[in-house]
Amino acid sequence: MDRLFFILLLVSGILLILLFFPIYLATNVYYDMNGRKCAFSIRAYDFIPIIGGYIATYKGGLALHVSEKKAILLPYKSMNKEREKFSVVQSFSLKTLIVTIETGADYLIASMWAQIFLRSFFLLKGGKKEKLSNHLWLVEGDVLRISMRCVLRFNGYILIKEFIHQIRKEGVLCQTKIKESTT
Repeated sequence: MDRLFFILLLVSGILLILLFFPIYLATNVYYDMNGRKCAFSIRAYDFIPIIGGYIATYKGGLALHVSEKKAILLPYKSMNKEREKFSVVQSFSLKTLIVTIETGADYLIASMWAQIFLRSFFLLKGGKKEKLSNHLWLVEGDVLRISMRCVLRFNGYILIKEFIHQIRKEGVLCQTKIKESTT
């Protein structure tokens, strides 16, 4: 009886930790317009690598190069469907945002507007002013380089809640389509 109680207590403790312990994802992105590539890395707790590589364009869409011999192809046609699958990302809380834009005079106004938009978005999402840093460097020539780092926080409970919400939403959509087609 004591052994069963201990096992149940241990399993429930591990389950509670997995559900409510915060998970931090650190994302680093670097874009160089002249190199026509966008490098990225995603790490959990800033030291466990999840995925990294670079994004390049090809004739029909985007190619995510995650190793020397492996690339994930994303056709432009299927991007809208993929975007809908990742609506769970909206429930993540944005903890840190650091943006540095190095630009020439040609892209200065657009870069300033991008900085204003990112700053406003971060603060509207509940981010703290101390965790926000953005820099705009003006250089000579036709240059546009963007470096961004953001840290997202979530937990298992948020993911499960959003997943159930997504299932309910899709179920309601299916029911309305069936009702419309029968009338």
